[in-house]
Amino acid sequence: MKTLKIMLNETYKGLLIAWNYKFETFLQLVMMGVVFIGIGFIIGGGQLSTEKLAYTLVGYSIWLYSSIVISGMCRDLLGEAQAGTLEQIFMSPVPVSLILIGRSFSTLITATINILLFMIVIVWGLEINISVPGRTLVIFVLTMAGLFGFGFVIAGLTLIFKRVGELAGLTANALLFLNGSMLPVEQFPKWLALFAKTLPTTQGIILLRDTLLDMKPLYALWQDGSLILLCSQSIIYFGGGLLVFIWCVRRAKLQGTLGYY
Repeated sequence: MKTLKIMLNETYKGLLIAWNYKFETFLQLVMMGVVFIGIGFIIGGGQLSTEKLAYTLVGYSIWLYSSIVISGMCRDLLGEAQAGTLEQIFMSPVPVSLILIGRSFSTLITATINILLFMIVIVWGLEINISVPGRTLVIFVLTMAGLFGFGFVIAGLTLIFKRVGELAGLTANALLFLNGSMLPVEQFPKWLALFAKTLPTTQGIILLRDTLLDMKPLYALWQDGSLILLCSQSIIYFGGGLLVFIWCVRRAKLQGTLGYY
């Protein structure tokens, strides 16, 4: 019970911080829209095609989650180290991994609010025809689980190497081109397509397009094995990422550089 309370407190604290920086949130929404429209012009050969925009919007929205989650988990720990309060977190009776999960919930909530606002404006303004059936929630949750597991890896590297902001930014930007956000992975070279499908969000984007645009039911995705693949990847990424983070915490403690910046 105490563990859950601390996790909820961390979530609430993150939401308060996000609310206090409303202007920054507004600028982020503007940037999201400008970049998406620019991508739409590139993919449409200088024109905005509603069919192509709907396809791209699904992948771009998941990429936004990737960018926010990966950079947020890195920036959060780095900010604690710079302020000299990082070691206080590790003095808590609750494992720091659970505290980080609580903070991740606040990141997920604020990111969802921002991205939903962005999607509503884009869908309405550009007259994109897209519906959101309830079954997509299952795929979304599984995709986010794998993504946060990958974020744990970046957070762990932050504890050891401190300034890994460039790595977080490079990883997030690489996902835009490699996880099928703009182009289907089927159009990639075979070797690149195989690599792309091992990334934490690629399979989720594929299945979200199947359910949102092609209206495929979950049982069909389960029967063809694609949903099973997503479940397996999410479990591996989340569990593996958590283990990597715990190992990095121990490594930083042994080096005596946990609170060092």
